Amino acid sequence: MPHRYLLKSTVISFLLCLFISSAAWTQSLPPIAINTNHTLAGTLKDGVLTVHLEIAKGEWHPEAEDGVGLSVYAFGETGRALQNPGPLIRVPQGTEIRASLHNDIREAVTVHGLGPNSAVRIAPGAVEQVNFKATTPGLYFYWGSTEVDDLKLRHGIDSELTGAFVVDPPGTVPDDEIFVLGLLSEHAGASARQTLATINGKSWPHTQHLQYEIGQQVHWRWINATNEPHALHLHGFFYHVDAFNRDGKVEHYSGDSRPLVVTQRIAQGETFDMSWSPERSGQWLFHCHMIQHMTPAVIPRLNGLVFKPAAAGPSDHGSMHDMDGMGQMVIGITVPDRAKTASKAAWHADRKLQLQISERESSPRYQLRLREPEAAEKPDVPPGLLGPAIVLTRDQPVEIEIVNKMSQPTAIHWHGIELESYYDGVPGWGRSGKEITPKIAPGESFTARLTPPRAGTYIYHTHWHDPSQLTNGIYGPLIVLPPGEKFDSDTDRIFVFSIGDFGELQDLALINGTPQSNPLHLQAGKSYRFRFINISTNNQGMQASLRNSSGVANWTLIAKDGADLPAEQVHPSTAQFTITVGETKDVTFTAAKAEDYQLELLLPGLKIHVVQTLSFSAPTRATK
Repeated sequence: MPHRYLLKSTVISFLLCLFISSAAWTQSLPPIAINTNHTLAGTLKDGVLTVHLEIAKGEWHPEAEDGVGLSVYAFGETGRALQNPGPLIRVPQGTEIRASLHNDIREAVTVHGLGPNSAVRIAPGAVEQVNFKATTPGLYFYWGSTEVDDLKLRHGIDSELTGAFVVDPPGTVPDDEIFVLGLLSEHAGASARQTLATINGKSWPHTQHLQYEIGQQVHWRWINATNEPHALHLHGFFYHVDAFNRDGKVEHYSGDSRPLVVTQRIAQGETFDMSWSPERSGQWLFHCHMIQHMTPAVIPRLNGLVFKPAAAGPSDHGSMHDMDGMGQMVIGITVPDRAKTASKAAWHADRKLQLQISERESSPRYQLRLREPEAAEKPDVPPGLLGPAIVLTRDQPVEIEIVNKMSQPTAIHWHGIELESYYDGVPGWGRSGKEITPKIAPGESFTARLTPPRAGTYIYHTHWHDPSQLTNGIYGPLIVLPPGEKFDSDTDRIFVFSIGDFGELQDLALINGTPQSNPLHLQAGKSYRFRFINISTNNQGMQASLRNSSGVANWTLIAKDGADLPAEQVHPSTAQFTITVGETKDVTFTAAKAEDYQLELLLPGLKIHVVQTLSFSAPTRATK
């Protein structure tokens, strides 16, 4: 296992060195309160908001309040506690904002985001005044830095200098939750492996746990104030994207034009609004799908790297050890079962499958086999870094028994499938009534029940906290077809993008389990459906394209995350897009003549490039 994937050892020790000196042990810093963005800052009177902000150094507890404490810079209101994230500035459209900014640290700070295209430099001990009018409704944020003017480069002790800024249309009655993504890193960029990721200043399981009723309309708003993009995934349900703010330009969607997703990429400095409604009781997750941001960070206690060690007692471990290994950028959702007298319909599976996961002495480390007892036995596929495709039928009840023949526990998540939370594959969190989803221990099995309500392209993958399971092939495509259809491997092609971590394939980007695929022989004039799946580790910005000798081709995007696009959005487009971690995209493509195309997969930050050749031969007379 490469050292950069060992997130549970000393994952943030180096970054703490950068901004916590040994002298901090003797300092007395003010506490930084966690801000869930429910209280408005300042005083609003006669169309004018007056707010007084402080910038100071304080003690922040990203885990338990008696856990480790870090010394960071933070915003606060004058006369009140510092906050992470900073005070919520929320006003009706047209409000005049008068903000004073007092810098109480020993370095000059530049504050961005308060006013159109503004950047205010504040000397140590100085106070600067900012006056502007909030003219355009939307979700924004303000942020500060002592060193850089580019959010993508901010890191270290400045990382928590962020606050939400909302401009509401006239007459708005807020019914939303606002979340600020935070990321503490030793340096900016994709190579930063030692990070601490948070939501509204906390790391799971100390993040917000939200409760909703079945049928309730839920509105969330997300701010990415970090130096990395993120892939935000909702378990068990789809959600709509209602608005997106890119580079300060807010685009609002309505009706069927709203993207329907289970995973949404949000780049640095972007914000988006989303809405969804729980249809079933249970417990669910919303999290960044990057492995680095959803597993625990272990903070050393007595090596001079933390400002304040964790309090002594039963939880005296300096980090989180809960929910079977999850951590950081995760929030929990509970939907209670209020139907006390209603009885659930008796379960009957029309089909039964068995997914066996075993270990190997040679590479690859794991092997997945799919068995269907009532079907004809198929020969085993040679083991590779890709599990077998599971093909299901919409609205058909199916049982899939996961048999663990490994020496370590595991869990399988049915990514994008709408199902009961007990079978969703999150051990220690998912539940049915009082029954909590178990881990699948060595030598044991777990049977998941699915009745997929939507045809499309999905993923099954490990949801255990050991990244080596994901980088050693415990994943595969999950295809749901409409009733009456059979999977046609001649015209329906699956491309799974992942990261390999064994032997000579260590740390290479893979297409269908290999970095060097043999050419695929296809036929010109025939329509193909290409199903693209990104189930890599932290590669949220994979770029896929299809090219021939003339350049980038055209294809037609028809589905995302398993949901068909509205008819008015289906049209030919340039054959290139970004596909983030946990995302699927389906396109149709027809080659007009016999020629070779290159399916290219690029990981820009890591300068990794993988090519799959698609060789189209001349059409035959029988081709339609």
